[in-house]
Amino acid sequence: MIMSYGRTSRPGSGRVPILTLTFLFATAAFATAQTKTSGTGKCGKPVKQEMIQVGDRANHALVLAQFTCTWTTPVEMAGLKSKDYTGTMTSDSNSGKSQDRGYVVITMENGDKAFVRFQGAGTNTKEGANNGDGTWVYTGGTGKLRGLTGKGTYKSSGNADGAEDQVDGEYSLPAPGASKATKN
Repeated sequence: MIMSYGRTSRPGSGRVPILTLTFLFATAAFATAQTKTSGTGKCGKPVKQEMIQVGDRANHALVLAQFTCTWTTPVEMAGLKSKDYTGTMTSDSNSGKSQDRGYVVITMENGDKAFVRFQGAGTNTKEGANNGDGTWVYTGGTGKLRGLTGKGTYKSSGNADGAEDQVDGEYSLPAPGASKATKN
């Protein structure tokens, strides 16, 4: 039963179809199509890194790291190509395995930015090789990327000298003229 202003709609009264159509048109105005995107980035050694041994067992540490990377295959969104990105992450590392989470700021060629939050898991060998994978979500952006949403997956591999990241996913942006209530 649909309630409208405290009264029950009766079949044939016209309220149900009008309310339904109004809801559908309002929803369609805010709906945006998901667009596939992917890219590959190359990162060097962390520019900042702190590791603190937890002390509850051997090889258990918490790590805070920041890294800068360039896109070897840029991510493309809204007619813009990505230039570089900075990642800041925490890692709970225990005997070669880790739980990772953090944030990435992607800078596009025109200076607009995309904001990302990620989480995943990784492995490290005694020889220094590392691999990781996980998921990410767009949390916003600036300029043409204001209101950016989306999600995807990543895979990372490397060694002590750096890593390569492969990202795949989808994004959407508000339709032109949609509410600009979200400001970053």
